[in-house]
Amino acid sequence: MTKVHLIKIEPMTEKAFKPYGELLDSYERPDNRRIISPKDFKSDGDTTVGVIWQPYQNLEFNEMERHFGVTQSFIQLSGSPAAVAVAPPTDPSNPYDVPMPEKVRAFLIDPAKGFMLKKGTWHSLNRYVLSPPGATFIILNSSPNPTQMINYSEGVGKIYTDLDTDTSPSTIDYGNKFGFSFRLTL
Repeated sequence: MTKVHLIKIEPMTEKAFKPYGELLDSYERPDNRRIISPKDFKSDGDTTVGVIWQPYQNLEFNEMERHFGVTQSFIQLSGSPAAVAVAPPTDPSNPYDVPMPEKVRAFLIDPAKGFMLKKGTWHSLNRYVLSPPGATFIILNSSPNPTQMINYSEGVGKIYTDLDTDTSPSTIDYGNKFGFSFRLTL
């Protein structure tokens, strides 16, 4: 039987989210002029823009991923409240350096702000919608998109040279190190 590691969803504040990335928001808001707040989005390949529909599902997951060549970013367009799970970046040259469960946190996404992940930040594959029917997000990404994934339940990982086109990723066996899943809680 797979063990379940519970993660309490917390507010996504600038300070709390800083180890994982930054919020996409305008902090200066004068009433007499327009402000453009530059953000440090980086993409080693071509920047791609997509739209994700994420239906309401359960709040349990067993996979996380990290991207090596992009500060992947998300902006919620519509829908129900949602959360994302994240863990700090680990050594990108060591595929066995993956986050332990106590390093994984979950944040309630503020629909009035986007968020940008640092290169290498581990995150859940989905945004977890907290009530039906679902939510829509803009995703800023990269092509190619070198990515590492881990399945904590099965104890295996994969490294893709490009997540969208690599049909034969390298496989990593983590042995019996894990054997659990995560569940987000309110």
